[in-house]
Amino acid sequence: MPDSVLVQLFEHKAWCNRRLVEALRAAPADVDRRQMAVILLTFEHTSIIDRIFKAHLSGEAHAFTETAGNRRPDLDQLAAIMAETDHWYTDYVAAAPQAELETPIAFTFVDGDGGLMTKAQMLAHVITHGAAHRGAIGVMMEAANIAGASDMVTTMVSQRRGALIPVSRCS
Repeated sequence: MPDSVLVQLFEHKAWCNRRLVEALRAAPADVDRRQMAVILLTFEHTSIIDRIFKAHLSGEAHAFTETAGNRRPDLDQLAAIMAETDHWYTDYVAAAPQAELETPIAFTFVDGDGGLMTKAQMLAHVITHGAAHRGAIGVMMEAANIAGASDMVTTMVSQRRGALIPVSRCS
């Protein structure tokens, strides 16, 4: 499925995460520590959920007992974990046959409740969950006077198109 919309959505998610990390790294030094902690904890929450669903999709166990951290994460460590997880998802959706995505998976939520979703539904959840929280983070960044980064698909496509124009066509 290398050219599927699903691949493009996960490429977009990874692009958004990278841009958000860059914006957070550029935050002014005088940003309120509590505001920044909430922003980072929210961002980390999306990473935890991504890794939980990665485990479900892989048929592996995960070690998470909570869906949120309890202390401010290190941005560099979080960025590395997110990049690795985003890479895994992009590779997974590029290789997964459509029939596999229709496979229902029974799992247990962190709170102990049972769940049943197809792999496609899990992937949809990962995409929409991350997008919703990145939006909330954008609002928090604005309130904290931290410059954000566009996370629009149109911006990503436009930037990629510019990067893909052959040199011979630029003159």
